[in-house]
Amino acid sequence: MTDERRRYFRIEDETLLSLVQIDQAAIDDRLEDFWTNEHAFSIRNNYNFQIEQHIADRHKINTKMPELGRYLGVLEEQIDNLTNKLISDENDLAMTQKSVNLSAQGIAFYDDQAPGHDELVELKLKLLPSGYRLVIIARVVLVEKDQSQDQGKYRISLDFENLHEADREILIKHMHGKQMESLSNAQEN
Repeated sequence: MTDERRRYFRIEDETLLSLVQIDQAAIDDRLEDFWTNEHAFSIRNNYNFQIEQHIADRHKINTKMPELGRYLGVLEEQIDNLTNKLISDENDLAMTQKSVNLSAQGIAFYDDQAPGHDELVELKLKLLPSGYRLVIIARVVLVEKDQSQDQGKYRISLDFENLHEADREILIKHMHGKQMESLSNAQEN
């Protein structure tokens, strides 16, 4: 498992997050629900992911048939507006802003409450500043008592076990953007 987590670049970041332990008796139902009934966050991310995959096709259509291209643009805007309505900012109220160590395969952060080691949890993330939201089923791989008491009582490390493809792509793009920003800031200094 360590090799898998090390394949992905890690960044220090700020996110909004919430964590809910999944009851042992409900794991199978929760996983089935995760994969068959996408969360509103994942529906929007999947829509954006598919649009990005066909951006070259859209450019060809715009060039060869501008009227059709404009019409498709209107449809995309309408679908974008509808998917925006699926996600309300009320979901953010249950989230807490945290400093995290993030990769495409996992996350580590400090918190006052610790889930049990090896338990499955539902993690909701809101990436900043983009506002993209992700729902991930993760496994608790490490819980350490914080000796310094500066950050929180526990350092919690999670391994992302169930993550929709579109959500992972958003996470990777977010991390790439942060890397580029960091490199740019380093060059300026």
